Amino acid sequence: MHDFLCKDLSGTSISISRSVPADACLILQYHRVASLCFDPLQLAVEPYNFEGQIEYLARNFNVISMAEMKQHIEMLRPFKKRTVVITFDGGFTDVLYTAKDVLNRFGVPATVFASSANILEGRRIWCKELEDFLIANPCKGLLNVEIDGRFRRWPLSTQHDRFRAYDELYSIVSEKTPPEQEAIIEQITASVDLQAEELDDQRTMSAEELREIAEGGTIAIGGYTHSYVKLSRLPERQQMEEIMRKKEILQEVLGRDIEYFAYPFGNDDGYTSETMCILQDVGFSLACGGSYGTVSATGRDSVYELPRVKVGNWGAFAFYRFLRTFFD
Repeated sequence: MHDFLCKDLSGTSISISRSVPADACLILQYHRVASLCFDPLQLAVEPYNFEGQIEYLARNFNVISMAEMKQHIEMLRPFKKRTVVITFDGGFTDVLYTAKDVLNRFGVPATVFASSANILEGRRIWCKELEDFLIANPCKGLLNVEIDGRFRRWPLSTQHDRFRAYDELYSIVSEKTPPEQEAIIEQITASVDLQAEELDDQRTMSAEELREIAEGGTIAIGGYTHSYVKLSRLPERQQMEEIMRKKEILQEVLGRDIEYFAYPFGNDDGYTSETMCILQDVGFSLACGGSYGTVSATGRDSVYELPRVKVGNWGAFAFYRFLRTFFD
């Protein structure tokens, strides 16, 4: 068990608030930049809306990189008025093939927290498999899944049934360890007939694509977990393995150190004080947590649970109104 004094970065820390004082910044959280057919978790911003949002930020805000934000925190230097940092979770391919061009065109930096499961094992994030089989797929019948030693059953006769099965299984699987997640998803994919006429592209970036998106220095790469898992559900030793595996894979792919981290689930219960100490022990200097708010460089809270706000699929004016709740 670690003493949680390790949460500070080089002896400094930050404060979190819901409105932005003059010396603070806002970390924006994106996932997908794509026009998706299903998107049950509402993670996508359509390309034309994304371009409008980035143009608005570039013309009206002080958009800085994660590295610049870190410097402010280390030096206790207040941020300029209307400062934002842009992040993407998951490392999906559309960030490379759609978002990067827009970011480069407007000279806007960003950080991508990339998944490594596809790099090493050629597999997708489990929740995307769940989406394909239960949201996109007009299957019928009865789904039987063994969970914790007993069978659970879900009828799949109607769209309502399939949506309910997805919702309940997502909640169940998100609380499991990686081997348990894999066992449940394998049962589903083996027993459900995939008949969907159209599936969304759910692929995360390969090693070559990660190297390509990092070219030029506009986009930095940060760590996620190797598997899409709540670290708080793992013993400390397994948390260390999950975090270290991710860090080692990305560093081998990119040939550089990985300093930044994001917890896969946007909830405060997705990590523990031990998790934050592990991140510091293995060389991560900042981590984005699940709280909703802003970052101040001159306060006294943890740099291993930086708050972020999720961006929705909004046009430029709706985006402006959202940001006004922080930058009045």
